[in-house]
Order: sequence, then C-alpha cells, then structure tokens
Amino acid sequence: MNVLSRFILSLVLMAPAAAWAASKDDPPDREMLKMMEFLREMEMIKQMDMLQDMQNIENADGLAKSGAPSRNAPEKKKETVK
Repeated sequence: MNVLSRFILSLVLMAPAAAWAASKDDPPDREMLKMMEFLREMEMIKQMDMLQDMQNIENADGLAKSGAPSRNAPEKKKETVK
C-alpha cells in the first residue's frame, strides 16, 4: 500500500472514535463545580474591594478639595538683643 491509502485508512478508522469522544458530554464533577463557584466568589470580592477603594479615593479627593486650606507653620520671630 502506498502512503496515501494508509493515510485515508487511518482517517476512516479514527473518525468514528473522534466523533464518539466529541459527542460524549460528561457533566462536570463536584470538585470542578466547587472550584468554579470559588472563582466566581473571588472575582466578586475583588470587584467589591475595587469599588471600596474607588469610594475611598473619591472621598479623600473631595475632602482635599473642600477642606480648609492647609496652614503653614508659623514663622519664628527672631529675638532682638536688648
């Protein structure tokens, strides 16, 4: 047999196995579901932390703009020699 016929024969023999493997839908196991839920929770926590950080920055920025102007240290008066 030549190379082309061997290739075609191998494709014919492997095609049903590949089709069967692709159509097999195993439900995800419990460990995988727990991991997916954990990752969702972590993403939610990360987003909540980011929102809190943004609120803290906005509050700090608002206080800096509306707050009293910063006072400079009082100048020291030089004593005069009497």
